[in-house]
This record gives sequence, C-alpha cells and structure tokens, in this order.
Amino acid sequence: MKQRYSYWLLMFLILPSLVSCIAFETPDIILKNDGQPCISIPSDEDFFRKNKQFVILLTEIAQIGVGQVSVKYYHDPAKPYYVKTQECIDFDYPFQNNISYSIGFISTEKGADDNKSWSRHFRINKNQDGTVQLLLDEHAVDAAK
Repeated sequence: MKQRYSYWLLMFLILPSLVSCIAFETPDIILKNDGQPCISIPSDEDFFRKNKQFVILLTEIAQIGVGQVSVKYYHDPAKPYYVKTQECIDFDYPFQNNISYSIGFISTEKGADDNKSWSRHFRINKNQDGTVQLLLDEHAVDAAK
C-alpha cells in the first residue's frame, strides 16, 4: 500500500512540478532565526481576513538529484492538522545547508472539499562568512548544478 502512495506522489507532486503541466500554488518560504525554513500558506489565501483554517492532508520533501526523503499523510479525521495563513507548516525535517529541496503539500480549506497542491524549490546557502541565504525556485535549482 505504501508503494502505491509513492507512485501517487510521483505522479501528482514531483513529475508535474518538473514538467510544469499542472498549476501548483506557491507557498511562502522564509528563514527562521534557527536557520530552518518556515513554509506557509500565503496571506492572500485569506483575502477577507476571516482567520480561515486550512487542513494539511500531506507533506512531501525531495532532494534535487536524490529523490523523496520524507512524506507524511494526515488522514486521521479525529486529529486534523490545521494551520492558518503565514503559520509555519511542520515538515518535521532537518533541512541542511547547501542542498536543493523540492517541497510539496496538499491543503484544503476547513469545511471545503477542493484540495490545493502547493510546490516550491528552495536551497539554504551557507556563505563562507557564516551567513545564510535563502534561494527560491530556479535560483535554488541552478545553484545545485
């Protein structure tokens, strides 16, 4: 059964982001003080500022050139995983410096039936002077080459 989910992830999260056939939403990513990324649903998803809650159904992490390194499913209806816009989504993964990642997640607005797929590439570059820099999208992928 787990293998079937891996194929599903490959078909609907990784491959489409590589070939740009399916439109994905773009999450916000910033660096927190501890150097780890805060990945969140952008504030414009709550246009009328109603303090909407979103249910996270799945999170996925892949290293560019390596493949999938983490996937989590949130299927238990008794314990839904809610977030609000600009709230960090818990990917529960120790992202490393100087590695390019592709992240994805699926969300739905609380009480709604339509799912949204989110995807983005990023890389945390640690410079020689010790400072860190967040690279996004094509800059993160280009830095890996």
